[in-house]
Amino acid sequence: MSDESVPPAPLPSHGEQPDSAEQLPPATEQVPSTGQPQGSQHSAGDSASWNGAANQQPVWGGQPQTGQQPSWGGQPQWGQQPQWGQQPQWGQQPSWGGQPPWNAQTPNQQAVAQQYVAPPKPGVIPLRPLNLGEVLDGSFQAARRNGKAMFGSALLVQAGSTVLSLLAILLAAGDSLGAFLQFSTSTTSFGRSDTRALADFLVSIGVGIGVSSSISVIGTVVLQGVLAIPVLRSTVNRRTTFKQMWRLARAKIWTLVLLALLYVVVSLTVIGVLATIVVLLAASIGLVSIPLALLLGLGLAVLVIWVGAKLLLAPAVIVIEGLGVFGAMKRSWQLSNGHWWRTFGTYFLAQLIVGTISSVISFPIGMLLGLLVPLAFPHPTDSERITILLISQGLAYLLTNVVAAVAYAFQTGVLALLYTDLRIRKEGFDLLLLKDLETATEENPDGIPGAPISTASTGWTAP
Repeated sequence: MSDESVPPAPLPSHGEQPDSAEQLPPATEQVPSTGQPQGSQHSAGDSASWNGAANQQPVWGGQPQTGQQPSWGGQPQWGQQPQWGQQPQWGQQPSWGGQPPWNAQTPNQQAVAQQYVAPPKPGVIPLRPLNLGEVLDGSFQAARRNGKAMFGSALLVQAGSTVLSLLAILLAAGDSLGAFLQFSTSTTSFGRSDTRALADFLVSIGVGIGVSSSISVIGTVVLQGVLAIPVLRSTVNRRTTFKQMWRLARAKIWTLVLLALLYVVVSLTVIGVLATIVVLLAASIGLVSIPLALLLGLGLAVLVIWVGAKLLLAPAVIVIEGLGVFGAMKRSWQLSNGHWWRTFGTYFLAQLIVGTISSVISFPIGMLLGLLVPLAFPHPTDSERITILLISQGLAYLLTNVVAAVAYAFQTGVLALLYTDLRIRKEGFDLLLLKDLETATEENPDGIPGAPISTASTGWTAP
């Protein structure tokens, strides 16, 4: 037996087989013979060689020697499985517990990305919850697609309400207007009879303004309900003619008038109560009542704005869903719950746009009338001067309302799309619109989306 013992080679790593004895590494140390059996000497050398190979760290950037296990965090050899927490090589599958690359998608994410489909847009809006820009753009598109129905109806209603308002003021003033004109052109001193004539004139004018305001409110509410029909039909890409719109809304016009009269009565009652409180405060505490009256008026204005925004959708509910006055008010209140700021903000912005357009157009018209009237009547008398003033103001008022009617078609479209958006958010109204898009042409081509299906010939309404 030789004095030097060669320990056996370390065990090959997983997946490798030694080709020959030449691949075996040399012994790392010599173990002198101590008289122990040869088997025990081989066992001790084997253990020392195995531990030394396992604890040896590879040089930075180098590959571990054959048969060695890579240290923690090192890259495995080709064909080997990476250790726990290591990143796999290119083309390898990560082992159990390994982290996938940062830009890798899970199978669920890949399935969602492949299955996503943009919401359909058959008409003026996409059938999903709307943002502010889509509401405004959809209102313009609906008015453009149904110009005769929306612009024509707005022009007729606004012009009619303007003429009726002027007639109401003239009829309410009556003889007091003539007495006031006679007093204004006379050169005599101011007497008791003149004071009575002035008081009668002011009372008559106040009554006429109240009547004209009621007429304007009725026209506004009727338009808000009727113009919801072409807007809702535009969401499913259906046009509406002037005659068709009024035929569909004919059964609900009186309900809209009752709703407008209820608004007028409540408004007059609130104004009367406020005026009574202010008068009582002024009579009891004098000038100190002025700041109290201002605070009371401010609080009442905030309350009116809040309640008004909650009831904005009542006209559209009456026409689309066929509810009564109080049922429509309750329904509008429920739809706006949790979305008050969205409703108020969108409507306020639409009002701002309408007011700006009306001012830009009406101001030059008023200036033009003010320049042309003096040229037509260079030397008017006192009575002619008042008559010219009334005529010029009446024409300016009429033209201003006609221009405002064009912009008002856009404003009512905004309210109709607000109604649609809130129903989509709360009730899944977009699914009902999709169903109506597929079946309405065959079953009910003249119907209103979201409304109960009815037949014009028999008057039957589906449950």
